[in-house]
Amino acid sequence: MAFPLPWDVDNVRSIVAQVDSGAAISDQLAADMLDLLEQHECWGPFFRLLKRGLEGGAPERERNYVRLARVQNIYLEDTFAAAETCASLVSHLRPGYLKFSEQMLPHIIEFEDFTAEATLLSAISDHLEIQDDHIACLERLCMLFEKKTHNEAQLSQTYERLLEVDPRNVKALRYFKLLFTQNNEWDQVVDALTKLLSAVRHPQELYRVAQELAGIYLYQLDMPEAAIAVLAAHCDGSPLDTSTILYDAHERLNDWQGCLQVLRQCLLNVESEAGRATLHFKMGGLHMLLSDLGQAHENFQKAAKQPAFQLDAIEGLINIGVALQDWAMIEKELIRLQEIILDERLRGQVKQAQSRLHDGLAHAAKRS
Repeated sequence: MAFPLPWDVDNVRSIVAQVDSGAAISDQLAADMLDLLEQHECWGPFFRLLKRGLEGGAPERERNYVRLARVQNIYLEDTFAAAETCASLVSHLRPGYLKFSEQMLPHIIEFEDFTAEATLLSAISDHLEIQDDHIACLERLCMLFEKKTHNEAQLSQTYERLLEVDPRNVKALRYFKLLFTQNNEWDQVVDALTKLLSAVRHPQELYRVAQELAGIYLYQLDMPEAAIAVLAAHCDGSPLDTSTILYDAHERLNDWQGCLQVLRQCLLNVESEAGRATLHFKMGGLHMLLSDLGQAHENFQKAAKQPAFQLDAIEGLINIGVALQDWAMIEKELIRLQEIILDERLRGQVKQAQSRLHDGLAHAAKRS
């Protein structure tokens, strides 16, 4: 039996009578009736007939659940009632997250109605029995709260639920790592990064997480030993540059040999003359701290070959001369210093110092 359009009173009475009589109605006839009742928003008999349809076989029940949720959400604008219907659908029929999100949800909500989508997914998430489905649903919810509805409270709560379901979830751990960083909760940041170390799969990501953890240990918690240990354990072979963290960690420990080891490794990878001069100048200063004046002299001489470091490197060489009481060496460096100083007044002062030193050396030579 088909119903001609437009409706007339007799058709309305005929449909309502059939619905209320409880007589058997074929699935196709019931679907036609529901279409017409929905089209004309005749909700009383619509819901009575739909209730009977929810007690039918699986395919019909599935379609009727979707129809009911759509009417509740779009026509009646009761998204929470639609959410309850979707929760019942998932609980009773077990469609799985992928089927629900791809085949059912688009028929229930308007296109890009992200608020309604979030409400429905929140309702079904705990009814998904398969863990991967539960995780996928919660991850979608987090994306919606973060990028579409901008609900920070729901976002944080959903990430907490996600970690309860999947304690090694990379997305959730990254979220809380960022949140704790913004709040300067460094112990919590360390905890999140430590968990990420065991959760990430790609080696490049592992290197990045380890380097970030080492940086937190060093610069925020003042734990240089822990920073060095993390880099040693997780960054062997890393293409990322860890030299700055390593150098700073050894420096905080006053481990000058450790600093030198880092700089020697850097020398192997630096091609520019300016870069090499920078390293040699730092190495010269470290050798001075170790009282290794021979190595300090050698490195300062190499640094002095670059104009940018000549003044500082010559100063270092003069300090070596003072430590060795090598006055001839000091005079030689003062002469070289005069050649590169541009300021006339300063050049004159250096020249006077060199002259006095020269006279002193000549006097000492005569007395000997």
